[in-house]
Amino acid sequence: MTSSETESNKKKDSKLREKKDSKLREKKDFNKLREKKDFNKLRENKDDTLKNEKIDTNRNIIRQFGNLFNSIFNFNRLKGAIYFNIHLYVLFIIGFATLFTTSISVLIVLLIIVSMDALSIVVLHECPLTTMEKKYLGITSCEIRNEFLYNAGIMYTCDHDYDKQIELLINVWTMIAAKCLTIIFLQMFYIKLFDVSKIYI
Repeated sequence: MTSSETESNKKKDSKLREKKDSKLREKKDFNKLREKKDFNKLRENKDDTLKNEKIDTNRNIIRQFGNLFNSIFNFNRLKGAIYFNIHLYVLFIIGFATLFTTSISVLIVLLIIVSMDALSIVVLHECPLTTMEKKYLGITSCEIRNEFLYNAGIMYTCDHDYDKQIELLINVWTMIAAKCLTIIFLQMFYIKLFDVSKIYI
């Protein structure tokens, strides 16, 4: 064998090795891709099964205790009673303060509260506390008041609570604003009101 032949054989062997190595690399890459695809498919299938699987919330121990206490104490009724009493308390305090205070700062605070309540009624088309009463009690303080007025022979021309509540708040707001203006007018001319009975603050 000559040196030229040996060199050609070496070149051939190196080319064959390179081809084999490239084929092995391709196989490895292909296997990796296939494994990756299989893994992605498995993950997608797992996600789909988790989505389709319904979680039983009643098996939660906290939920079970909550349902037990709710069946014993009837929290919905309790919540409704709380909202109802808050509604009455707010109405009473606003009425009482409007009648028996001569402090302009207190009256301005009342004006702000009444204005916020009116804004919430315009946005929600109902008083938020009335909505909560209806949700938990099935009856509202507005309906009780309407029934009382109906039995007394006083009736509204419309059946919408929205119009009645807005009308009531407009009247209250006007009364508070008129009282503020009256007090300002009296203070401008240094007219003092003598509170003999000490009922005004």
